[in-house]
Amino acid sequence: MLIIDDFLPDPESVRADGLRANYVDWHGPDGEIYKRIAIAEVPGLREGIEKAMGPVEMLGMGYRLNFNGELPNAAIHSDMGWGTHAAVLYLSEGEGGTAFWRHKQTGASRIEQGDLSLFEHVRHDWDDADKWDQIALAEMKLGRCIIYESAMFHSRWPFAAFGDDAKTGRLVAVAFFTPEG
Repeated sequence: MLIIDDFLPDPESVRADGLRANYVDWHGPDGEIYKRIAIAEVPGLREGIEKAMGPVEMLGMGYRLNFNGELPNAAIHSDMGWGTHAAVLYLSEGEGGTAFWRHKQTGASRIEQGDLSLFEHVRHDWDDADKWDQIALAEMKLGRCIIYESAMFHSRWPFAAFGDDAKTGRLVAVAFFTPEG
């Protein structure tokens, strides 16, 4: 996992871009509906990722905005199938950040695509933090970016978001990609 502070020269302008974005409740390929997603080019995100990782095949990027008390679709999860890596750029200040987890019963901290046996063991435990050990926390800080392998089990932490509106809510930019070569 990479944690990069001051990832962009002007995170406030990217935050302003995120606040102006067109948000929808997005129907994901997994059949879930994800609240307040804006699929959009995030200024400087690709360039920053490539500065850290080299050239990448970008599979998607955009903004996500959540408010007080909103819970994620599956709290602890992996992003397998969305490229080999993910990036989260924090565009707000708030409690917590992104947590990484190890499943207590299986000992797994990641899941590889096609591992149906492991998936069956963990899929009913996504929303129960008592079934997991938190092994790392990348704390939320405006302008900080974390880059991690998409197979890793992770969640926002705490699970519930914060803020009452766009200006006080939890705003992040996300990207899914695979390094070239």
